[in-house]
Amino acid sequence: MTEPNRTPIPWQQQNASFTQGQHPAEPPRIMPPAPPVLGGEFQPPRELTELEYHRLSHADARTRWWSPLLEGLTGGFIYAIFNVVAGLIFAVWAMNSGATEADFTLEGLQTKSLSSPAFFFLMFGTVALMFPALWLARLICRPKPWGLIHSVVGRMRWSWLFLCMGISIVLFVLLPVVFELITGGSFAVEARIPATTLIWLMVLVFLLVPLQCYAEELVFRGYLMQTLGRWLKHPAWAIILPAPLFMLGHAYDMWGQLSILVMGVAAGFMVWYTGGLEASIAMHVVNNVYLMFMGVMGLVDPYAQEGSTFMDFLWATSIELVLVAVIMYAARKVGITRRGTFPVVISPQRWVHMSAEEKAQAIR
Repeated sequence: MTEPNRTPIPWQQQNASFTQGQHPAEPPRIMPPAPPVLGGEFQPPRELTELEYHRLSHADARTRWWSPLLEGLTGGFIYAIFNVVAGLIFAVWAMNSGATEADFTLEGLQTKSLSSPAFFFLMFGTVALMFPALWLARLICRPKPWGLIHSVVGRMRWSWLFLCMGISIVLFVLLPVVFELITGGSFAVEARIPATTLIWLMVLVFLLVPLQCYAEELVFRGYLMQTLGRWLKHPAWAIILPAPLFMLGHAYDMWGQLSILVMGVAAGFMVWYTGGLEASIAMHVVNNVYLMFMGVMGLVDPYAQEGSTFMDFLWATSIELVLVAVIMYAARKVGITRRGTFPVVISPQRWVHMSAEEKAQAIR
């Protein structure tokens, strides 16, 4: 009777002998699956990540570290073309309107803008052109969708914008007016312009000035904050660094410039805290519309480059700090979304330290 073939038990086998220079075979390693290739295009591994507003450039997997630079150069080039075209059109008009060379100096433009709808349109319309320039640049260079520049939810939150607008009106318009009346001030209208001209100027104040403010917020809070957030994770960089550039875009004396600087920091903080541009747009629009309304009516000089005092700076700063506090309270009360969740490309440094299970989950 023959014995059946028996498979030797592993621990009963004799140890394999090895000659010098030989090594036993390594056990097979369990490796996570490779990132998928869809349609012949490599898809980098991604994982769902919460992003604050200034980090939204990472929400588009196709962007790279240099993408914001390309976007800025493209937007600047388009904006320059827009201004050249607008300048040529306005020059043709000026040649037939009797405008003098002095009218086209900075001081001349500012003075004429308070009495001429055409010059008002030139002053604020050329700034508003930053909006379509940036829109085209982002359309070409990414990140997409366009709504990411407005908020972490990918769109303008209109109800939140109108709430912030109401808060800003109370603090930037009603409060100063009441204070002026209580302290014995008066509002004597000194504008001496035809009624038709005044109507056109008011139309531009309430339609064009908000567009100019929106364009500035897109650039100084939207583009610049998301550009810095592409490279620097801490929000302080994105909040503080654009403020001096915003200040340099205005020509005032020392206390006036410092007020603009504080306004820029306050706007940046509100954008970061609320996850969108709505609060900063509201503050900017209400401030500028009120100022230009008063300027057209002859009540103030909105372009005054001297005469501001420390008390003026202190008053403006106090109002802005109160606004920030109220906006923070309202954001918590309303439950405004401060962060968005997006499939973000995993950096090589993080990929190396992830477990096989985490890698497998990340690329599903």
